[in-house]
Formats: sequence, C-alpha cells, structure tokens
Amino acid sequence: MKLKLDQMTQQDKDARLNRFLLAPEQQLFPQEDVAIYLDCSTHTLQRLRCVGGGIPYTKVGRKVAYKKADVLNFQQKQTVMNTAQLAS
Repeated sequence: MKLKLDQMTQQDKDARLNRFLLAPEQQLFPQEDVAIYLDCSTHTLQRLRCVGGGIPYTKVGRKVAYKKADVLNFQQKQTVMNTAQLAS
C-alpha cells in the first residue's frame, strides 16, 4: 500500500531519504520520495508537472516517477547566489 507523506512516520521518511541518497543516478523514485528529498509537498511537484518548468518525469498509467539524476539537476538549477538573480 502506498503511503502519503502525511501518513509516514519520521522514521519512514528518513529511510526513504537514505535510500534516495544511496541510489544510483539512473534509479527511478516515486513523487513522495522526491518530495522528501526536496523538502516540498507532492502537490508542489504536481503543480510543476502541470505548469511546466519542473523536473522531467516518467508516467505509466497513473504512476509518476522521477530519475534521481533529473532531481539532482533540477535542484542544482534552483541554486542562486543572491536575490537579484531571482528578479531576472
């Protein structure tokens, strides 16, 4: 059974985060694991899928999966050096 983020214990979240960190870059992860790693909600990931500009993903039926390498690349692109970069 698939657990939603708000149904997971901190121990469950820590285990998923550890699994993500130790995985090879080509491994696929569900949106819950990616949300834990990025410290955001699954709703944020869903919104990014709809409006664009988010993380590339794979979808088969109703299941959405993200490649670890794509998540890391997305995170790196979000890094800014100062607030003036946000305005441009």
